[in-house]
Amino acid sequence: MVTDRTMAKDYKKHWFWGSVANFKSLFLRIGLAATMINLLSVASSIFIMVVYDRVIPNSAFQSLYALTAGMAVVLIFDFILKNMRAWFIDLTAQQIDLTVGEDIYRQVLAAPLEKVSGSVGGLANTIRGFDQVREFFTSATLALVVDLPFVFLFVLVIYLISGPLAIVPLMAIPIVIGVGLIVQPFIAKHAEKAAETGKSKYSLIIESLTGLETIKTVNSSDIFLSRYKETVEDGAESSRSSKVLSQLATNSASSAQLLSLVSIVFYGTFLIDEGIISMGAMVAAVLLSSRALAPLALIASLFGRLNNTRTAYRELDNLMQEVQITDQNQGINVEKLGQMEWSRIGFNYPNATLPSLIEITASITPGERIAIMGRNGSGKTTLLKLCAGMFQPTQGVITFDKLGLTEINKAEFYSKLSIVLQDIYLFSGTIRENIIMNRSGIEDDLLLQVIEWSGVNDFLPRIPGGLEHVLTDRGQSLSAGQRQSIALARALANQPEILLMDEPTSALDLNSEQAFVQKLKPVLNNTTLITVTHRLPMLELVDRIIVLADGKIAIDGSKEEVLEKLKVKK
Repeated sequence: MVTDRTMAKDYKKHWFWGSVANFKSLFLRIGLAATMINLLSVASSIFIMVVYDRVIPNSAFQSLYALTAGMAVVLIFDFILKNMRAWFIDLTAQQIDLTVGEDIYRQVLAAPLEKVSGSVGGLANTIRGFDQVREFFTSATLALVVDLPFVFLFVLVIYLISGPLAIVPLMAIPIVIGVGLIVQPFIAKHAEKAAETGKSKYSLIIESLTGLETIKTVNSSDIFLSRYKETVEDGAESSRSSKVLSQLATNSASSAQLLSLVSIVFYGTFLIDEGIISMGAMVAAVLLSSRALAPLALIASLFGRLNNTRTAYRELDNLMQEVQITDQNQGINVEKLGQMEWSRIGFNYPNATLPSLIEITASITPGERIAIMGRNGSGKTTLLKLCAGMFQPTQGVITFDKLGLTEINKAEFYSKLSIVLQDIYLFSGTIRENIIMNRSGIEDDLLLQVIEWSGVNDFLPRIPGGLEHVLTDRGQSLSAGQRQSIALARALANQPEILLMDEPTSALDLNSEQAFVQKLKPVLNNTTLITVTHRLPMLELVDRIIVLADGKIAIDGSKEEVLEKLKVKK
């Protein structure tokens, strides 16, 4: 069983390295398999050298059979080890995806809205960057990184069997690495710009697809095509420059590898003539030199992937620092939320020039029913979202029985409070799933009641499959009023102590609105209701009205008093 202390400790460790460290045994196995593979690759060169120098001159066919049998065993082990290494790499990738990837997603979902309220496309692109980070650490790139230290092992073996010839690959190594290091800063610069333009392109695609209906109705697709073209053109130059530089380093490595082979043969011929080395030693040196320089030929592409990965990692790391949260199971479990107090609360949206709310102070007793009214932009919806804990006040505090939002257990809080937003969002899945949302304790009897209270039952018989009807594309096949009814049923199914509603009848006609009000009246009972509305029928549900103006409370009183004042002002 995971204790609270263990979970709190897990949240304190680094979001990536702290989790990756848990798989060090898998990385150790990958490294061990790579070591054995590289050691076995030396055997083929030794085999050829012995055949050239011992078997052929002496016609020692018995030795040839034995050596060949030994090489067959080596090849079998090499095949097994390579497959094991690939399997361990894939397993590591899967485990990291299941732990780190899930943690990133969980942190983003649980983060305060002000931390993730920017471009949806940009945020999605940043999260998608995790795939690139994971691939770098759990793919052929990892195998390449593991193989690099063995370059010097092969040079050492060349020295042991052919002496002076080792100087040739030894001189080639700094040339190949040097070229890679020289172009690396330029590749990094272009990679960052390409990543930024890629993020902009992805944001544009998400934004345009989300608002596709509006784009079509106002015939403005040319604007987005133009933006897309500009974004692609901006990224194309950086991408092209990065690829040219990477190719330059790769070609330099390939040329150095070929030059090394020619130099070994050229120099080795003189050494054979002088009797310093044998023919077999030179052939083995040629093979080992190719094996030593092969990883270096890929080092340029490694630098390219490294830069792209570093850019993706940096953006992810910044995001995770922003959304890092404490254990969601922390906080005080309360039996009731009780009395709500707004104590001089204010709120500023990021980068906003003017505050949305200023010095809001009020007290809401349990069971009280309040309507919040005011002109557009007066801060009504913002106040409602603050009450729901979706945003944190930038000034003052909201308390429930003298406990601040941060002091109450989040799961417990949302089991006692529900909110119906003006912008309804339905998810893929059945209508039943959209109402229940995987919450426990919602039995069929309660479900039948809430679909009656919310008005879902009025249109449900006309929908194929009823509650099991599968919604797609945010429920666009339903009318706005039907989506609103489902959202209300979702809120009521929680049997909340506090119900918050933002223009819950904005999509209903007058008759439907009046029917909605009549159905909701007996449901509220002791429920605290705070609703933002401009509609007179909704005022039948409340006994108090708070009027906001320019982010402040302009009027606060009983329904009759406030309506009378509003008439006088008019």
